[in-house]
Amino acid sequence: MAARSESYAGRRTRSLRPTARLYYATQHVSTSTTMVNSPIASPPAAPWQSLGSTDPPIGYASYYLADELAALPVRAVTRIKDNKSDPNLETGTYGLFSTCQQKMRSGIVQTQPRYLFFVTRPRGQRRHLVGYYELGWYAPGSLSRRIADFALAARTVKFIEPVPLTALPPEVEPAMSARWRLNRRLDPEQTQTLLTFMRAAEDRTHDYLDEIARAERINLYYSGFRYPTWRREQPWSWADATRYLRDAPYDPKAPKIMNSSPTGWWRCADCGGFVENGALLKACPHCHVLDTLRAVSASEIPQEK
Repeated sequence: MAARSESYAGRRTRSLRPTARLYYATQHVSTSTTMVNSPIASPPAAPWQSLGSTDPPIGYASYYLADELAALPVRAVTRIKDNKSDPNLETGTYGLFSTCQQKMRSGIVQTQPRYLFFVTRPRGQRRHLVGYYELGWYAPGSLSRRIADFALAARTVKFIEPVPLTALPPEVEPAMSARWRLNRRLDPEQTQTLLTFMRAAEDRTHDYLDEIARAERINLYYSGFRYPTWRREQPWSWADATRYLRDAPYDPKAPKIMNSSPTGWWRCADCGGFVENGALLKACPHCHVLDTLRAVSASEIPQEK
């Protein structure tokens, strides 16, 4: 069998659209008045707050799991019993709907980087650079009563043809290619080098959005849901934001949160429903109440799966 290519150039399934970058700041303002369920859920309206920036700007590199069935390395939408919602290109957010990388998101609010660069492994290949957010806002997340949970929203979103980290400019390649797991902080020079590189690359954001939709349709065809473990039939949009955003004061006496369950099972403290999922969900898929899922032991797992 021939070795897999490190480039996605030969895998395009549709022609590129003649589009520029997506500027979500404009979309936030212009579309907020037309939303039925969420009239003020998108930035710059409350509860979103402006995220400052260091001078000169710094950045973070963040790793996410790519979908094994997708032609482009979008998030792992079809991952069995662990459907991913981040990075959420549909809204230009991170951590609004999921519990992914909570410590990184909290660190971003504290250190105020301007850019978040995304890295993943396309179909088992080595790590590639695939996109970035220019961050603009943050808001308290739905788990903020128990942890420093923040949602992040971008001013600018751009995703590109995947580039192996070893092919990045020499000023930043050693830092990006070094061993790191989920995220790493970048200094001003590294940040500017990556930003210049990203801005010169062709914008394929709409192709990524199309591929997310295609992966969702695969789930929908086989399970009846776009996100089976969430029991979710619709794509993500700003109409979902209102119920996921809440300014709950931190309660040091509240039980601590586990983002993973030793059994892969969770139980809702509100409705008693059981959920099998790799990571903690912010809302119960059965009753949709926030912050109610608790990890269960092997003896508590329901007999009928």
